[in-house]
Amino acid sequence: MHDSIDTSKVKAKARKSLSGKYATPVVAVLFYLILQIMCFATAILIKEPPMAIFLSLIITSLFYMGLLQIMIKIARNKKTSFNELFQRTDAFFRCAAITIVFLAINIIFALLEYTAVNSLFVFITYQTDLNIALSSFMIVVGLVLSIAIAIFWITLILCLSQSYLILYDHENMPLGDIFRLSMDMMDGHKIDYIILCLTFIGWFILGIFTLGIIWLWIIPYMNVSMVNFYDKIKKDVKIEA
Repeated sequence: MHDSIDTSKVKAKARKSLSGKYATPVVAVLFYLILQIMCFATAILIKEPPMAIFLSLIITSLFYMGLLQIMIKIARNKKTSFNELFQRTDAFFRCAAITIVFLAINIIFALLEYTAVNSLFVFITYQTDLNIALSSFMIVVGLVLSIAIAIFWITLILCLSQSYLILYDHENMPLGDIFRLSMDMMDGHKIDYIILCLTFIGWFILGIFTLGIIWLWIIPYMNVSMVNFYDKIKKDVKIEA
């Protein structure tokens, strides 16, 4: 049984690490977001929506590890600079592989959830045309299935949530081992991670009223907090060399 993580301490440490150092991560996040927006704008201009996913994958694979490196170094109280955003292109293919796995999981489960919810609406709409007992049973089955798919989807994403951070610390680790290690790290810490994520929802909602400007500060704050969380839970597992 692993000890729970005190999310308030994790966030307090992040605020301390970021104090006086916001300039670099804010500019890096702004640059990264602009590139992502350009991907979607390009896809709209050429009237090829699926192209947005492909272009976003390229941008993520090229620059996400660099952005993550900035956040990690700040969390670990090391010197960093904006130039580091462009210094982890060597991880392009491995970062792309992890991103594709997450993308595949989300697409598959989104389709399953859509099918389950759509079926539930059908059962509810046409229940008067069926036997009451049968229609009630089908509605319950549809509801349970929808909830089960959502829970399994969220759980799987939580289990793999530490993959990018593990990739940063273990560049040569096979992807299968990265995913297994992430699952081991998150064992007993899923609720802690959810709580940590939920504490930022209010800030992101507030960001809507600032046209997203405040997100430039919240994203580094959240990411450095996530690194602190990772540094705590990785101590609970044995990493084979």
